[in-house]
Amino acid sequence: MIIKLNIKHESARSALVFILKEHTLCRKMSKEQFKKILKNPDFLLLLIYILSLPLFGVLNRPIGTVRDLYAPIDGLIPFVPEFILVYHSWFPFLMINALALYKTQISEYRKYMMHLIVGQFAAYITFIFFQTDVTRALDLGDSFFEKIVALTYTIDNHYAGFPSIHAMSTTALIMVVLRSKFKPGYKVFAIFYSMLILASILLVKQHVFWDLPSGIVYGVLTYPLAMLLLKRIMPNYAEQD
Repeated sequence: MIIKLNIKHESARSALVFILKEHTLCRKMSKEQFKKILKNPDFLLLLIYILSLPLFGVLNRPIGTVRDLYAPIDGLIPFVPEFILVYHSWFPFLMINALALYKTQISEYRKYMMHLIVGQFAAYITFIFFQTDVTRALDLGDSFFEKIVALTYTIDNHYAGFPSIHAMSTTALIMVVLRSKFKPGYKVFAIFYSMLILASILLVKQHVFWDLPSGIVYGVLTYPLAMLLLKRIMPNYAEQD
């Protein structure tokens, strides 16, 4: 399709030519920048992790035999709806620390992101072959926090609890914080807040007890595998430190 424009004034014609050139240049720069970003392994690690998250929703539904891991200790754990805010702060807290590591300790950022990815897929594989049900809180009230809990129950199904991805990824976070060069004060805060996140998964009845230690174990055991993969994919992952 060809569009003919009748522009009589030289200044207007020059302005139009300038705008078209700038537009074409911007499009070329955008494509080049986009390709450059895709070739950036650090961005790809983050992208792979984020794109893997929706798979949880696919697996969080009845697939085969659903097991009940409810234990007597679950009846002793109180329901504390106020912890729902801590529970939902989990992902932002993971990403804030990822950004801090990226800015200051690139090799630890790479270890951390690969650890999250491997741990995530290890949990997904478990969900396929070992699906469990989560016994949730009943008779929710009308308080602000209980309404958020009720909304969470509505959005988040209850068939992919063992291991807890919250616990697995929070364990990965604790491990990288301990290895990191963060200031001692922040390390104390980050580990303390991570403990609150771990507690929250039980206190808002998003998980049964055994989901917590299993998530911690997955977080610890997947680290060596993550490091093997990182060294294979990115042999010089520590060269920029």
